[in-house]
Amino acid sequence: MNETTYSLEWRGTRKSGLSYADIESGLVSGELHSLYKIHVNGKWIVLRDFVEQQRALPPAPAAEQISPTPSSFQPGSPSAVPPPAPLGKAVPPTPILPIPSPSTRAKAPKPVWFWPAIIISSTVVLLLVIVLAYMRATSRTGGQRSGSSVPTSSAKPSHSTDAPREKSTPSTATTDHNLTNEEIADLKSPYVAKINTLWLQPGKDGKEEVTGSSGSGVLIKHENGYAYFVTNRHVVSMPENAKEPKFSLNFRGKNHSFEVVKQGRYELDLAMLRIEYSDEANQPPLRSARLEDLKAGQECVAIGNALGGGISVTTGVISAFDDWGEGKFVRTSAPISSGNSGGGLFRTKDGALIGITTMASTSSQTEAVQNINLAIPMDYVLSDLFWEKF
Repeated sequence: MNETTYSLEWRGTRKSGLSYADIESGLVSGELHSLYKIHVNGKWIVLRDFVEQQRALPPAPAAEQISPTPSSFQPGSPSAVPPPAPLGKAVPPTPILPIPSPSTRAKAPKPVWFWPAIIISSTVVLLLVIVLAYMRATSRTGGQRSGSSVPTSSAKPSHSTDAPREKSTPSTATTDHNLTNEEIADLKSPYVAKINTLWLQPGKDGKEEVTGSSGSGVLIKHENGYAYFVTNRHVVSMPENAKEPKFSLNFRGKNHSFEVVKQGRYELDLAMLRIEYSDEANQPPLRSARLEDLKAGQECVAIGNALGGGISVTTGVISAFDDWGEGKFVRTSAPISSGNSGGGLFRTKDGALIGITTMASTSSQTEAVQNINLAIPMDYVLSDLFWEKF
């Protein structure tokens, strides 16, 4: 049984003598959160990393118990297990029967046709290899002369999923080959949905009027007949006096009614939605990239429902990484407009989803702010520690 205890600290407040079971219990009850720092092996690390490491450890293997009783031992039985010897008495070694030498075993004589058949079959195989090599060399030479060979890079990317492109990529292609903006838009736009929320609320004259908001969402997974999307919490938030809310998510050209199932913890501007959807065969999960794989200067593409007018694409670079408590935001120069909230930020290098766009740059009376837009990294989106029930 692990009796190790730990010390935790959050903004000057320290808690000591906590076991790992106490930590798990505190996370469930809300007395602790995963942004605490924990003292482990002589250094302070973020609690979320420690908990994820502990949960990833394989369970301890159960000890096998074999308890033969003395009465079950029958000399001469192949499966018999001899009883333990009395203390102070040596156990005589079990006699080892001699294994007959291969030379003493009778060998069946080879039939008359055996060696001629071996020679003929070997000759046929050799001739086939020579013919195939000649045909391959001939076709390669003919292609070069006629100029009909087509470079692999000219093949058009698939319009529905990432999988066909990954299968058609030649094995000699380098991993740092940049996709074009057109390819990113073509491959990733089908994963981004348009979200609209409408409700009734009293107007200035006291009469109820229709109002609402629009935003974007990104498909994260398929599970048990549902498709799950991540967006910003403010996209689906409504005032307390709102009436008759209507949630609509347009995915692959069809409108779906959705429900909010989770929201981000620690004031993270995140919400998880789901719709009934079973047509997942042609849409595998998106590839994601973590903070540790990102670098300032990498090119990226933002895809979202800008101004509520439909899916659009903007480009930029990863500018920096801004502090958020114990975590980070991804800052990008890709323009983010109203309606882009909850959309996807994709890395041009490999098409990986690197964040959920959440904030656009603003200006004040004293200074202008341009191209400073933020996205929530996938580290938080993909970790259960940063989600709670809505």
